[in-house]
Amino acid sequence: MASLDSDKVKDQLRNKLGCTELKGKDHHFYILNDDTGKMLSKTKVSRGAKHIIGDTLISKMTRQIGLGTAANFVAMVKCSKTKEECLAIIKSQCS
Repeated sequence: MASLDSDKVKDQLRNKLGCTELKGKDHHFYILNDDTGKMLSKTKVSRGAKHIIGDTLISKMTRQIGLGTAANFVAMVKCSKTKEECLAIIKSQCS
């Protein structure tokens, strides 16, 4: 159904959501903190060469980051959801 470019996903997690990026041996880890520094959610992307992220990984990343549905995650990456809309969904999932 949906597929996303790994570089675009990394960019949006870092730049749009404001996730902190930690580079591990095999993965890039993305940690989303609230204004007080409390961790809201986290996810990871394979560190390998640029690749396509398919439905299965999109679903897993959606759960990990707390965006509710895969459609919300895809909308975040494709810029049809604003940062504020995404953060509202994530915060509602954390409550």
